[in-house]
Amino acid sequence: MMDMLSDFFNLRWGNFNMDKRSVVAVGMIGVMLVAFWMFVGIVDIKPTEVGVEVDKVQGRVIEMPRGVGYQIFNKVSTDIIVYHVAARSFPGDVMKNENSDTYTLDLKTNDGQKIKVDLTVLYALKANEVPALHQSIGFNYEDQILLPQIRSEARIAIGSYAAEEIYSGKVRDVIQKEIATRLQNAVAKFPAIQIQDALIRDFAFSAEFERAIEQKKLAAQQVEINKNRALAQEQEANRQEAEARGGKLKAIQEAEGRAQSAKIEADAERYKLEQEATGKLAIYKADAEGKRLQAEALGGGQNVVALKFAENIPDKFRVFAIPVGQNSTSLMDLNGMFKGMFSGAQE
Repeated sequence: MMDMLSDFFNLRWGNFNMDKRSVVAVGMIGVMLVAFWMFVGIVDIKPTEVGVEVDKVQGRVIEMPRGVGYQIFNKVSTDIIVYHVAARSFPGDVMKNENSDTYTLDLKTNDGQKIKVDLTVLYALKANEVPALHQSIGFNYEDQILLPQIRSEARIAIGSYAAEEIYSGKVRDVIQKEIATRLQNAVAKFPAIQIQDALIRDFAFSAEFERAIEQKKLAAQQVEINKNRALAQEQEANRQEAEARGGKLKAIQEAEGRAQSAKIEADAERYKLEQEATGKLAIYKADAEGKRLQAEALGGGQNVVALKFAENIPDKFRVFAIPVGQNSTSLMDLNGMFKGMFSGAQE
């Protein structure tokens, strides 16, 4: 029994010595980790960032910024503050949602109308100038520098225009460019801040002003509608007048055509009659000339009368001659004889 107890205690003591060495090793590792955690810092700087090294012992900012990658530094004497240098908007959507009153601009137009402007500024930081910005302003440079300058320059730019000009949207681009230019000039003494653009995302006037503008727009639209109606009526009147003129001209042309046609027909008829008269006159002249020539050929008027007399003798008329001598024939009492013959023939 005693031997068993002795063996048990010897084993426990050996195990205890082994655990003691392990505990010491673990403790040393722990001390080293704590010391590392207390004195050594590591920061991962992304491509869109830059690190500003601050010497806490001397109380100054190192002029050369830390670049991309893992940066190891002494946490006791040094601090590294990471700045985002890529282009971004201010204020961001999260800022507006959490502090809408802070980042909404209450401004006035040049005619005294109040306007709420949702303005966003696009800017970037120049990496080599960030240490100087941190030295003079600090990490809170947006609220310390950008926001006051945005309010000031936007107030001046918006105040140069009337409410209706802004409401119609005609000068929005001009105002945005003006604000961007003014901001660039205002922050020129801080070379790290590079203003790229200014965007008016939204604006709102008072409800009374917007109602008045809408009523004015409706009235203007109604005036325009009335003008269009009047113009349409005028065009219709002009069309009807043109149709009437066309109908009148057509009627005149048709009447003139009929008159011209009648004149042509009358002229043709007159010409026809003239030609007929001329032809008849020519016939009469020819007949008279023939008779004249015939009379001349027969030797005078008596012969002509005799010829006519002969032409009028009927085809069955017979003349009886009574001889009065040996070789001659005489017409005796021809007048009486012919008279009786003709009267008998006529019967």
